[in-house]
Amino acid sequence: MCRNSLVILMGLVGLALWPAHAQVQADMNRITCKDFLSYDSENKNFVGYWMSGYYSASRNNDVLDLKRLQRNAERLTAYCKKHKADPLPKAINKNAV
Repeated sequence: MCRNSLVILMGLVGLALWPAHAQVQADMNRITCKDFLSYDSENKNFVGYWMSGYYSASRNNDVLDLKRLQRNAERLTAYCKKHKADPLPKAINKNAV
């Protein structure tokens, strides 16, 4: 029993010392309106929530207004359909209310 515990403990220590993989980095400034429009709804929602959080935090606003988020998403989509080459942050800055 003691030997099994020692083997398990050594295995866990070995796993703890295993080098961690780096996180994937995404440059949100490189996402264009064309890219955004091609995303499925799940990825559009992810980008929308991320950008909403980012811009809300920059204004020290810690409230998530879902109606405002939906309204801005609709305006952003309409804008992006006309300006596909624009970077997404630029489109958000022009259309966020």
